[in-house]
Amino acid sequence: MDERLHKHGRFFDVWSKFYRSTLLGRELRRIQRLAVERLRLVPGQVVLDLGCGPGDGAALVSDAGAVGLGLDYSQGMIDSAKQEPQLSGRLLRGDAGRLPFRDGALDKIICTNSFHHYPDHFKALCEMRRVLKPGGLLVLVDPRRDHLFGWAAIDLVENAVFGLEEVRIFSLTQWCQLLGEAGFSDYRATPGGFFSPVERAEVFIEARA
Repeated sequence: MDERLHKHGRFFDVWSKFYRSTLLGRELRRIQRLAVERLRLVPGQVVLDLGCGPGDGAALVSDAGAVGLGLDYSQGMIDSAKQEPQLSGRLLRGDAGRLPFRDGALDKIICTNSFHHYPDHFKALCEMRRVLKPGGLLVLVDPRRDHLFGWAAIDLVENAVFGLEEVRIFSLTQWCQLLGEAGFSDYRATPGGFFSPVERAEVFIEARA
């Protein structure tokens, strides 16, 4: 198994113990709720929360009547997510670069603030495209390189302080190039709103398979 996955998994195993109690965790959960709204959920749709963390996004999806699935590489995060009763039997530990779903199995995917931790970013994006049905929707939120706060949070904190040198973020222009190369037919990348500096430093992706 890729040692880079183990390293990032251990990082999130530690964070899982106090994620919900931190101010940053609360803000990321608020941003996740904004992303879930962009899914425009329909009851019965099968939706993957990729990098699901403690299961908040997948639980919101399930509460809306869709079939919410959660996948994360961190066992600590999966254990936290198991506390959500509506996610019983719907949680998987796995690698975003090798999604355990057949082609076209999912209606929608949501991925919030975990993409920059994936060792092979382009491979993970191609996997998302593969497992979405034709016309299926990806909603992805991640820090963006063309904002000082986003760059500092990743390159100066996660990279330099925590030693996670594999983390990588992209500008709005780079995101559009990546999405096109991964085979998405209709996509847009927009900055977050001015509500908070954390949100403004994020890119909000909506892409159709």
